[in-house]
Amino acid sequence: MGCAASSDSGNQYTSLGQHGQQTFRIERHIWSQQQTRHIWSQQQTHSQQDYQPEQQPTLNKVPPQFEYKSPPVQIVATKPKSGDKNGPVGVKSSNTKKIVDSNNTDDMMLPGLPDFTVAEYVPTDIGTYELFLDFRTLSADFPTQEPPHPDGDLYTDYKFTVDVAFPNRSDLEWKRPMEVAEEPVLFSDGATRFDIGQGEVGTCWFMAMVANLADKPRLLRRVIPVDAYKIGSDDYDGIFHCRFWRFGVWNDTYIDDFLPVVYETNIAGAHSATDPNEMWVALLEKAFAKLYGSYEEITEGLTADSYMNLTGGVAERIDFTEKKISPKRLFQRLYNAFQCPTTMVGCIVPDKNNGKRGLVGGHAYSMNGAFIVGEAKLLRLRNPWGHGEWNGPWSDRSPKWNSAPSDCVPHPSKDDGEFYMDINDFLRYFEACTICNLTPDFDRDGFPDMLNYVTCIYGNWHDGKNGGSEQRTKNPCYCVTLGDKAMDDEGKVALVVQIVQRTLDSRNDFTEVRCDLFKVLSKNDHCVSLELLGDKSNIYMGNVQNTYRFLVEPGSYVAIPSTLEAGYEKEFLIRFFTAAPVSNPHEVDNITIMTGKGRNGDEPAANSRFKCTKCSVGAFQSGLNAGGTIACDDFANNPQYLLTVNNEQTFRVEVMQPEKDDGFALGIKLFEAPGDIFPVDYDWLNDNFSIAMKDIEGGDGPFQFGTSVDTCYTVYPGTYILLIHCDSEVDENDFSVAIYSECPIEMESAHV
Repeated sequence: MGCAASSDSGNQYTSLGQHGQQTFRIERHIWSQQQTRHIWSQQQTHSQQDYQPEQQPTLNKVPPQFEYKSPPVQIVATKPKSGDKNGPVGVKSSNTKKIVDSNNTDDMMLPGLPDFTVAEYVPTDIGTYELFLDFRTLSADFPTQEPPHPDGDLYTDYKFTVDVAFPNRSDLEWKRPMEVAEEPVLFSDGATRFDIGQGEVGTCWFMAMVANLADKPRLLRRVIPVDAYKIGSDDYDGIFHCRFWRFGVWNDTYIDDFLPVVYETNIAGAHSATDPNEMWVALLEKAFAKLYGSYEEITEGLTADSYMNLTGGVAERIDFTEKKISPKRLFQRLYNAFQCPTTMVGCIVPDKNNGKRGLVGGHAYSMNGAFIVGEAKLLRLRNPWGHGEWNGPWSDRSPKWNSAPSDCVPHPSKDDGEFYMDINDFLRYFEACTICNLTPDFDRDGFPDMLNYVTCIYGNWHDGKNGGSEQRTKNPCYCVTLGDKAMDDEGKVALVVQIVQRTLDSRNDFTEVRCDLFKVLSKNDHCVSLELLGDKSNIYMGNVQNTYRFLVEPGSYVAIPSTLEAGYEKEFLIRFFTAAPVSNPHEVDNITIMTGKGRNGDEPAANSRFKCTKCSVGAFQSGLNAGGTIACDDFANNPQYLLTVNNEQTFRVEVMQPEKDDGFALGIKLFEAPGDIFPVDYDWLNDNFSIAMKDIEGGDGPFQFGTSVDTCYTVYPGTYILLIHCDSEVDENDFSVAIYSECPIEMESAHV
C-alpha cells in the first residue's frame, strides 16, 4: 500500500513513501528539490461498540459556533459595489454572508461546464461566485463522460478492465459487490471518517482527505450525488457515478462496480473499515483511479491536490523543516483553522520516523481537531489505514488520560486509526501539515474571509508567449482591477492567486511553474510599467497547483504565469480570490512591458518605508527628447521632472526600459530647482552639472546599462529637477520613471 506526502504551494517539496499494509514493506523515496513534484439527509454516525459521540472541550473547549449570515446578491463583474472601508485587516467584507453549513444537503446545485459567454459571477452551492474567462489560443474543450446505458444488463466498462487498472499485477480479479459481501450497500448508516480503510494501493494522500470529507455531508454530496449507486433497488444497473474537480470543472465519472479482489473475497483497494457491506469507499477510489488511467497513476501524491480534486478549494502548506515554528504558534494556527466547519487538514510523517512510536514514515495522516485538555494542547489525527496508531503520550492507553479533566474529549480506547498527540510531539515526529479551505483563510484566524469571488482565467503558453523564467514578460499576461471593498485601515485589500496546470492526460503531466503578480504603476496606449510584488526569488515549483497571497492597495494588477524552461506549450488556469468582483479582467497583449526592482529594490527591509509611488511612462525619440549625455548639445532635451517635496525624506528613483538587442545606458541626475524655471536649458545644466545632488552612496547619480537603473536621495522640503538621459542623440526606446517615497511627492514632467 503506497502512501505519499501532503503538500502545498509556496515551497519546493515532495516527500514520498510506500508501505505494504499486509507485508509492512517500506520503499524509500527521495526528497526532490527539482520536482516538487453522513447522513445524506440527517446527521450520520456509525453504531460502534465502545464509540461515544465526540464532545468539544470547554477551555478545554473549542471556539464558539459560527453566526449564520445572509448571502450577497449576484453582482456583474464590471459593476463592483463599494463597501465599508473600516473592516479588519484586508479581508473582511461589509456585506455579511452565510457560512456554508457542511451538514446541510438541501439546495444543492448540479455542477456544469464553464459558460464563457456570461460576463457575470455565477453563484455556487458553497457560497462562492465564479466568473469564467477563456483566453486560450487553442479551442481546447472540457472532456465530459456521458452516462452509460447498459441496455438491460449490468454495466461493464470494457475500457477499464482489471488489466488496465492494475497493469503490473496478475493476482487480482474483478468481482461485483454482491460476490464479496452479503448485503452490499453504498452507505451503511451514513458516512463518517471511520469508514476509511486504505488498502494495498498507495492512496493515503487521497484517502486522508476522503476521511475528512466523510464528516461533511454537503461536500461529500457534491462528489457522490444522491443517485450515485442503485444497488439493492429494482433500478440497479452496476453503475457508480461521482464527480471530481479538475482544471476548474466538475468531471462526471462513471464506472462499473467491479472491484479488485484478492484471495476470493478481500478487496485489495480501499474499503470500508466499519462495515464489509459498505461500498462507497472502494467505489470512490476506483473512480479516482479511472479518472487518471489506473490505480498506479494515483499511487503517491499530495494532499493539497486530492483536496482540490474533492472540493475545488485551496491549500496552505506549513513546512516544519523549512521554517521553524513554535509549538504555541502552530497550535494556535490549527486551533483557529478548525473553527471553520469545512476546514480539512492533512499531515505527513517523514521516512526517517518510520516505526517510531507506532508512526508510519512517508505516510499521510488526516487531522480533524485541536483541543486544550488541561495544560496540554492536543491534536486529533487519523491513519487512513483504519488502524495503526501513535503509542506515545496521549495515545489510547496513555496514563496521561487518568489526570485529564472529565469534561474533555472522550478518552480513546480502540485501534480505529484515530489518536491524540501533543503539539510538541507532533512537531517532533511530523514534518509538515496542509490546511485546506474552500476559499482562502487569508488572515489565518479560522473564520471565512469573504474572498468569495473567484475569477477564473484560462490561458496557455504557446509560441511567442512562452519565454520561461529568463524572459518572464514574454509570457501570457492578465490584468485585473481591484476596488476598495473590504479595505483595511492601512488601505489594503486581500488577493489570493492560484495557478493550476492542466493534467488531463496524466496526473504527473506538470512542469515547474510560478505565477508573479505585478502592480500597474503607469501606462499609455502602447506601454505599461509594472512593479513586481511578493516573492522576488526565482523558485519554480513542479506542482499541479500553487497558491500565492498578497495584501495590496486598490488598483490594477497583472498576473504573469511562467514555466521554468522556455518553449513549453501547456494550458493553465489562474484563479483570483477577492472580496468583491474584479473590474475589467483582460489579457495584456500587443503592448510593451517594463519591469524593475520595485519599491523595495535590493533591500526590502531598508526600503519598506517607501509607502508612496509616482510613475510616468514615455519614450526616447531621436530628434525630440533623446538628448544623450552632457557632451551632447541636446542634453537639455532629455526628459525632465519637477519634484515638489513637502517633507524631509529619502526617496528612490528607478528608470526602466524594455529589453532590446540594441539597448543603451541610462543615467539619473538630480538638481535643486532654480526657482520657477522649468524645464531648464542646456546652459543651466552645464553650469550646475558638477554640483548635482549626491545620492545616499555619495555618487553623482548612476549611468549604466540595463533594463533598470535606480538610486536613492535624501532631501529637504523644496523643489528639485530630476533629469534622466540616454547615451546618445540617436537612442530610441520606451522608458518609465518611478519614484518610491516615504511621503507624497508631486511630479510635473517635460520632454517625456
